[in-house]
Amino acid sequence: MFKRKIYDALVRWKKEDSGRYAILIEGVRRVGKSTVAKEFAAKEFRSYMLIDFMEASDTVKNMFNKFSDDPGRLFRLLSGYYNVRLYDRESLIIFDEVQEFPRAHQLVKYLMEYGKYPILETGSLITLKMHSKAILPSEVMTVPMNPMDFEEFMRACGKDSQLDLIEEAFHNREPMDESLHADLMETFRTYMITGGMPQSVSALIETNSFQEVEKAKKLIVDLYRNDIRRENDRILAELFGSIPSMLNRTSKTFSPGMVREGTKTERYSKRISWLCGSRMVNPCYSCVNPDPAVRQFEDRSNLKMYFVDTGLLLTMMLEANIADRGEIFGAIIKGELSMNKGMLFENIVAQTLVASGRNLDFCLFDSDESDRKQELDFILADSGRIVPIEVKSSRIRPHKSLDRFIKKYGDKIDMGYIVSTKNLMEWPGVMNIPIYMAWLIQSHIPSKDGFVPCDHDS
Repeated sequence: MFKRKIYDALVRWKKEDSGRYAILIEGVRRVGKSTVAKEFAAKEFRSYMLIDFMEASDTVKNMFNKFSDDPGRLFRLLSGYYNVRLYDRESLIIFDEVQEFPRAHQLVKYLMEYGKYPILETGSLITLKMHSKAILPSEVMTVPMNPMDFEEFMRACGKDSQLDLIEEAFHNREPMDESLHADLMETFRTYMITGGMPQSVSALIETNSFQEVEKAKKLIVDLYRNDIRRENDRILAELFGSIPSMLNRTSKTFSPGMVREGTKTERYSKRISWLCGSRMVNPCYSCVNPDPAVRQFEDRSNLKMYFVDTGLLLTMMLEANIADRGEIFGAIIKGELSMNKGMLFENIVAQTLVASGRNLDFCLFDSDESDRKQELDFILADSGRIVPIEVKSSRIRPHKSLDRFIKKYGDKIDMGYIVSTKNLMEWPGVMNIPIYMAWLIQSHIPSKDGFVPCDHDS
């Protein structure tokens, strides 16, 4: 059992909303939805009944079909079938992987009106929408579940005290002790290899073997491929397989030619929606007008698709690599990457921002200092301001895109960030933070000095 941040959201739901709304934990397969649901149910309720619709028998499904208009009888029959005693308002009903049986989700409105038992669902909302037309979203709250972020990973590894030091340094704008910085970068690279899927983190903690970690990750990637095969869509499968290649380019925006030569973007719109809705990828849209209301100015036809988990992305990258995995992972740990480390760093920053509850946007903009379009990796909306972020995998100079963005839009900005491997440094209006601090950007501190474009050595 790992301590997951989503647990607190479930406790709030129980206290404030469980009498009026069901809750759906939405997330990609193997992210830990069922585990946290069972842990929550066992700790916070007198009893619980879990119905896993990946394995539910026809007998169970027929109960839902036959007694949909009689919730009392339905729950009595289910209670007997699963041998679980149910208590009014003290028992939780879990519909696990509910997208496999949309009928149960359709009945949530009536089961909530019955009023005796709170209902928690896990699954994929996009699959529910595709397989059922009678969706009742007004009776169901949704809460996203992401792979373990670096904070959760550190707690799982028993390094809570180092988290306190990281937060203290960030909020005081002070660099870490250099030996501790080096140790934290090694830990972060270990996290980058392992990823945040509980199965792979467990393998690391239990065996301290990247070979076992890789086995766990390969099983998850294969599971995703099997889910895609069930859709019986060869182009969707090709799109999924092309994600590492697209992220490996200088321009990481979606290109239909990278999937199949001669095709157009329109052919992939529904497939992209499926991958985003399944949460296998985190979409990052082009923002055509950097503004605190960033969602209103997204060009959704121009996007990047970052993979849900950087550890899994690395596994996909290495599938065709016949080199010794131990040597490759050793090079990553030492910071001597023989592959496109910018690709991995950018993906894991995207993963971190999503885990912090952020939507992803990048920005293409014009500058008086260049005839070419400038690109900024990420922009965030925050309290009526915008937060620009540039990701650097090694050297932090040059960072012309960030400087030019600040020069053009500085009246909307309090603080800009460079995320890199370097220790914390600050200049007027810009802070370089090591990548292990990226999860703290959501609590960014406005600069005291206003904006002056940086010109400094790394």
